[in-house]
Amino acid sequence: MKRVFILLLLIFSVSLSGCGESSYLEKNTTKSVRSDAAEEEHKAETTSDEIYVQIEGAVEKPGVYRLPADSRVFSLIEKAGGLKKEAASSEINQAELLTDGQKLTVLTKKQLEAQKDSGSKSDNTSSEASDSGKVDINRADSSQLTTISGIGPSKAEAIIAYRQENGPFKKTEDITKVSGIGDATYQKIKDKITV
Repeated sequence: MKRVFILLLLIFSVSLSGCGESSYLEKNTTKSVRSDAAEEEHKAETTSDEIYVQIEGAVEKPGVYRLPADSRVFSLIEKAGGLKKEAASSEINQAELLTDGQKLTVLTKKQLEAQKDSGSKSDNTSSEASDSGKVDINRADSSQLTTISGIGPSKAEAIIAYRQENGPFKKTEDITKVSGIGDATYQKIKDKITV
């Protein structure tokens, strides 16, 4: 009887220690899952998306600035110390979303008048059309995109929608990823566009 009692006690203690091991494993697994999640959250915080944008012209502190990826022109102007008195501020779209690598030139009122007098295109934040006359497909609005032969209003809207969903084009060939623009269209327009 004593042996049966000892045997039962031994079986009971082994089963209890097994449960203890199970609890220990569950606790460690939970800790591991929690630490992995905390590590991922920390990585997400420390590798937040940032962009670098250059601003020049009629601002207090021209230069290259690092900003959060969803920044707008007004944030860049604030970082650059604000606009100078002579800046043609009415021509700036301060709500425009910035893109990585973008360069903005803030014109003075005199420079803007000179541009208008010479009949050239006046975009105060530089750039839907470059000096070579090419249309920047990353920044052009619908009306500017439709100046490209072969791009009508629906294709222009498709280009803008693509940019909003996928970010800026990395190279001009990427325009073929837009629905309705194939290789044939790209071959016709490639010398008229830039990024």
